[in-house]
Amino acid sequence: MDNEEDFEEEKDKNEIFLNNLNSTLYIKRDYDMKDFDYEWLDIIEDTLPYIDNILRNPKRFIINEEEIVKVELARRVTVESVIHLTQHTNLIQKIEDNGDVKPSKILNINREESLDTYENRFIFTLINNLRTFYENRLEATSGNSYCVDKNMMKYEANTKIDNENIKVSIDINDVSRNMKESSGSKGSMSLGDRLKKVKVQLDGFVGSELYQTLSRLHVSPVRSPIRKTNVILKNPNFKKAEELWNYIQSFVSKDKKEKDKRNFFDKGLLKTEYDQAFLLTFIANKNLISTVTGTSETNMINQMMVRLIDNLLDTDEELTEDKLKVMFEKQADIIKEKNKKKARSVSRILDDRLDREINSIKEMLELLGNGVD
Repeated sequence: MDNEEDFEEEKDKNEIFLNNLNSTLYIKRDYDMKDFDYEWLDIIEDTLPYIDNILRNPKRFIINEEEIVKVELARRVTVESVIHLTQHTNLIQKIEDNGDVKPSKILNINREESLDTYENRFIFTLINNLRTFYENRLEATSGNSYCVDKNMMKYEANTKIDNENIKVSIDINDVSRNMKESSGSKGSMSLGDRLKKVKVQLDGFVGSELYQTLSRLHVSPVRSPIRKTNVILKNPNFKKAEELWNYIQSFVSKDKKEKDKRNFFDKGLLKTEYDQAFLLTFIANKNLISTVTGTSETNMINQMMVRLIDNLLDTDEELTEDKLKVMFEKQADIIKEKNKKKARSVSRILDDRLDREINSIKEMLELLGNGVD
């Protein structure tokens, strides 16, 4: 009976402890996460060899430039020149007695190869777009993916019970850094090496004959949608180039960026949990000290159990006695099983150590026996 009265008295004191409690929980969080997606780099690397094939063997077409020139300035007389002369007799200066025709002027045709085709202008524009796209992505990613999570918490509390003033102060600084150094790597090549290689290839494309020629001609850029010419439809190099064009045109970044920077005083569940922890720590310390004077250890355990059950009931209003019993029994079984495993592990370690010691002693005895002989 005395134990029950002591228990109730301690319970009342615990309520006084909480009623007189003045506490603050300050939390500071600085979270910064960047997770870059490098699918675009994979696609560019896969397509560059096809563009290189096109630039090494560019498609050309013949341009015929026609002009009427004096006979002595004509480079050569072609079938087209003769046909043109028969159609324009006014250019005939004289017909000799033997039938030879002497023209005053004649049609001259200059044939030249040109790179100014639609397909080549498509590649020229693609290279320009690709360089711009590359620079934009390089600026957007600007390094490896990373995650930095800094959390600082400070709990301060004081209370009074009887003539005793109790204070506590807890500082926790948790900094988690996760630098994804392998992000963007491929095989033995780091992200930086891959980006440099692509840059070198793009610079090489700019120096190609096709690009330089069309740049000097100031050709108009090609715009979407791309015309489905036979070359673009059937040539495997141009088909891959068109796939890259479409990818760049419809590109949507898959990069993930998150920031969370907050400083605040918590007044919710977390602060309540720390208040309860403060009380439980006070009860434990008080009873550990009181053990010397004979205070029952069972009383301490009962008080802590009451606080624990009160917290559970506050968290879940639908928690019944049966549910609570099942929870405790389940956890008790888990703890018992863990203790059994620990005991078995310790036993194995001791047996192993004992076997080694026995073997060592046997070896020493064998050595001594050999010495005696």
